[in-house]
Amino acid sequence: MIEILNQIVKKALELGAHDVHIKSGFPPVVRAADEIRRLEIAAVSPKEIEQLVFEILDEKRLQIFKAKGQIDCSFELPDGFRARANIFFQRNNLALSLRLVPGQPPALEKLGFTTEVLDMILKTNNGMILITGATNSGKSTTAASIVNMLALKDSVHIITIEDPIEYVFGTYSASIVSQRQVGEDTPTFHGGLTSALRQDPDVIFIGELRDQETVETCLKAAETGHLVLGTLHTSNATQSILRLINIFPSHQRDNIRFMLSSCLRAIISQALLPLATRKGRALAYEVLPMLPSVCNLIRQKKIHEIYSILRVGRRSGCVPMYVTVNELIKSGQVKIDDVPPEMRENK
Repeated sequence: MIEILNQIVKKALELGAHDVHIKSGFPPVVRAADEIRRLEIAAVSPKEIEQLVFEILDEKRLQIFKAKGQIDCSFELPDGFRARANIFFQRNNLALSLRLVPGQPPALEKLGFTTEVLDMILKTNNGMILITGATNSGKSTTAASIVNMLALKDSVHIITIEDPIEYVFGTYSASIVSQRQVGEDTPTFHGGLTSALRQDPDVIFIGELRDQETVETCLKAAETGHLVLGTLHTSNATQSILRLINIFPSHQRDNIRFMLSSCLRAIISQALLPLATRKGRALAYEVLPMLPSVCNLIRQKKIHEIYSILRVGRRSGCVPMYVTVNELIKSGQVKIDDVPPEMRENK
C-alpha cells in the first residue's frame, strides 16, 4: 500500500501541493496554493487505507492509535520528503491528513528572508526569538531553517522539543542536534523543556508555547543565557506579546512584562500567500526586533503603541508585514487579490 501513497504524494508534489487528504471510498484530494484539488486517482478502499495505516505505524504507535482513536506522527517519504500526519476516524472509517515536508530545511534566504534578518538572527546568542503565525503559515520550516543555520555556523548543542518531529537534522561537523518528540521521548513540552535545561544546551527549540508553565520556563531559560526559539499561534508581533502576557493570571503580569522586555530579542510573524502560478506559496513576514523603545512600551503597558515603531523603524531592523507583501506583489509572485486586507498597508 505504500506504493499507492507514493503515487498520491508524487501527484501532489507535481501540483505544488502542501497537504494531502485521504478518505476511505473517495479519491484523494490535495491543497495547493490554498485551493482544494481532487487528484485523478482511483478512490482508496477501506481495506487499502487500513493496510496503509498498519504499514505506517509501528507497534507502539499502533497501540496509542487504538487507545485514542487518532494519532499525530511523522514518517519518511520517497524523493527526500517527509510527512507530518494525523490519522483519525471519520464516519467509522479511517482517514489521513498529511503535511508534506522537505527532507532538509531550506536555507532562510531561499524562504525569502533578507540578509539583514539573517544577520540579526546570527548575532543573537541568548534570549528568545519568537516565530508566530496562523496554522499552516510555515513556522516549523522557519524554525528548522534557523536551527540548521545555527548548527552550521557554530559549535553548539541544540535541543528541539516537537510534536511531532518534522525535519530530521543530520550530522554536523561541530554541532549536535538532539530531537525529542512529545509523547514518545518526553511526556509534555514543559517536561521536555525542564529536563533540557539539565542537558547542557546552547539553543533550545520548543515546538509550541501552549501553556503558562512552558512559557515561564522558556523565559527563565532565555534569562539564564540560552537562546530559545519558540512558535506561537498569533498573527502579528503585538498580538504575540499580548498572548504571552495574558497566559498568566493578572497578579503575575507585571513580572512577565519585565521578563519579556529583558529577554525577548525578536518576533518574526509570517504568513504564506498563494503564488500567482498557483504552484506553491510565497512567504510574507514582519520582523520586530526588541528595540529599547519597544521594551519600554512593554514595561509601561503600552503595547498598542508598538505598531507605530514597527512602521517607522526600518533603519533599526523593523520590517512591517505590508513591506514584504508589496515586494511580492511588485515582483509578480503574488496577486493583490490574494492578499488579505489586514496584510496590506494601512495608511
